[in-house]
Amino acid sequence: MLGDGNFAVVRECVEHTTGREYALKIINKGKCRGKEHMIQNEVAILRRVKHPNIVLLIEEVDTYNELYLVMELVKGGDLFDAITSANRYTERDASGMLYNLASAIKYLHSLNIVHRDIKPENLLVYEHADGSKSLKLGDFGLATVLDGPLYTVCGTPTYVAPEIIAETGYGLKVDIWAAGVITYILLCGFPPFRGSSDDQEVLFDQILMGQLEFPLPYWDNVSETAMELIRSMLEVEVDQRYSSLQVLEHPWVTDEGLCENDHQLSVAGKIKKHFNTSPKVNDTTAGVSVISLDDSFSMQRSGSLDFYQHPAMYWIRPPLLIRRGRFSDEDATRICLPGLPMAPPSLTPPPYPSLPSDSDDSSISSANAVCSPSSPF
Repeated sequence: MLGDGNFAVVRECVEHTTGREYALKIINKGKCRGKEHMIQNEVAILRRVKHPNIVLLIEEVDTYNELYLVMELVKGGDLFDAITSANRYTERDASGMLYNLASAIKYLHSLNIVHRDIKPENLLVYEHADGSKSLKLGDFGLATVLDGPLYTVCGTPTYVAPEIIAETGYGLKVDIWAAGVITYILLCGFPPFRGSSDDQEVLFDQILMGQLEFPLPYWDNVSETAMELIRSMLEVEVDQRYSSLQVLEHPWVTDEGLCENDHQLSVAGKIKKHFNTSPKVNDTTAGVSVISLDDSFSMQRSGSLDFYQHPAMYWIRPPLLIRRGRFSDEDATRICLPGLPMAPPSLTPPPYPSLPSDSDDSSISSANAVCSPSSPF
């Protein structure tokens, strides 16, 4: 099992004709009554998006009791995992990470989609056969299509934009604010706004004021170009805040003049201190929400893409028979997608097919991954 939430689980599965591994999100409809609109919204958005820096929805099967989402599987851990496990981590690596993230945001914003929950846990690392890496944005549980100002207070407190807290109406640029917070953390290991753990209002007040500091000695070895970009991304005035295109065109992101800033950054220890980087029960290597409301918040403050020529069949680990209405664990292990006849009950699963070799860079979305010019990201 890859993830477990209030009314969904994520399991690993294998497509039997190719041996490709995927993540299967199984949503229990009986446990999410009253939340159906959240599921419908997430799936509708996932159907629309296809980008090398976004975790892809491969296929879906809707049954009476469950909804099954076959997702791209990304096994490299999340953003913090990549940093804390790296032997060497530089400002150029951080630049490459932002390049990937900003590319995904720019694509979403071109479709008028706002993610609303961009955070390190939702940025997964895909490892290519040539040793390079790229980030993929997942978990679209709070994403929505923008057709006017939004007022719902939601997101993850550390990364939430001031206009969300102020309830004055917000739009696409809340994603830029979140990306700015992440960039700050990437370069020093702790967030720009830090309230006490038992008083969220203190954190929100700091965000609303937007008083940004780069304390020494933590920022001694970080370029002024990077700090200038962060200031522009964490601008309280929305009209003055950078757009995704401006972020992508910034010299720090395009890797101009970073040669002298290729020394190692010591942020791993600080990230471990300020964030929970231990293995997470609810970690989803598919980048899909397991619908656990503990990580993100929604509150009122006082005051399928067609990738195949034919339907596919997936073998689930551990053995579990999935049928059109119910599943049991006493028969063959498989998902049968629409158009493919069901096998008789006596069918038993063959041995798991051999998996692609390490050199088989078979991710559907990774062949054209957006990578920074000089960074493994």
